[in-house]
This record gives sequence, structure tokens and C-alpha cells, in this order.
Amino acid sequence: MHWDAGVLAGLLIGVVWLVAGTTLVVLGRHRRRVSRADGAGNMAVIGFFLLAVAGLTWIATLLLALVPGSS
Repeated sequence: MHWDAGVLAGLLIGVVWLVAGTTLVVLGRHRRRVSRADGAGNMAVIGFFLLAVAGLTWIATLLLALVPGSS
């Protein structure tokens, strides 16, 4: 396993997606509980999507770290 700048950047981007997704899920669920308006919890859906993106980013980053390359 090699840890170059690309792998570390991928891990950092994954953390950013994770924080953004978690924040949107929490805020979306809170808005849905407080508001009776239609679509009040849509932020939570976007948050779940960002959590999936974070997971895929980490998988791709770990594959980049594990697969032997030219470096």
C-alpha cells in the first residue's frame, strides 16, 4: 500500500463528503420533524446521496492505494 498525494487527497475529499452528507441528513430530518410543509425533509435525501458518494470515494481511493502502479 502506498500513500502518495493522490491517496491522501482522496481520503480528505471523502471526509468532506462524509461531513457534508451527515450534516444534511441531520438538518433534513430536523426540518421534517418541525415543519408540516411538503418536501421539508428533502435535504436528508441529498445527505444520503452525499454519504454514498463519500463511500464510493473511499473505495476508489483505497483501490488506488492497493493496486500496484508505475510509481
